[in-house]
Amino acid sequence: MKLICRRAILEDIPKLNPLLAQLSESLADPAKMAEKMEKIARNDDNYLLVAEDTEIGALLGSLIGVVFEDICGDCRPILLVENVVVEETARRLGVGRAMFDAIEDWGREKDCHYCILVSGLQRHGAHDFYRAVGYSEIKGFKKYL
Repeated sequence: MKLICRRAILEDIPKLNPLLAQLSESLADPAKMAEKMEKIARNDDNYLLVAEDTEIGALLGSLIGVVFEDICGDCRPILLVENVVVEETARRLGVGRAMFDAIEDWGREKDCHYCILVSGLQRHGAHDFYRAVGYSEIKGFKKYL
């Protein structure tokens, strides 16, 4: 496996859509995906990352990083990571770690103070992974609008 982490491009949609369906349990409308991906690409504080095995041309993982401003303390921004997914057959092969290394490097370039993420209660394997890459479990809340 020759893995690279890079920004997603519109040509990734046919491979990215089924990968993300592992999170949402349904495929997205490709036209809406394209619209959102273009919007993300225009904002320097957003990063839609994909992990690609360039030997076989497969997308093995994805996540979104969003930098937002903070006005507390030293007023450094915060990095939010969302929609983390690794292809089921590629788990435990270093894909997730490579994606987090890449997005955290980007967060450091943006001078982020820390990184936060939210994970569903039932995703126990993901929680073990997050702890393994240095994240602390804290109490959080979520409300669908």
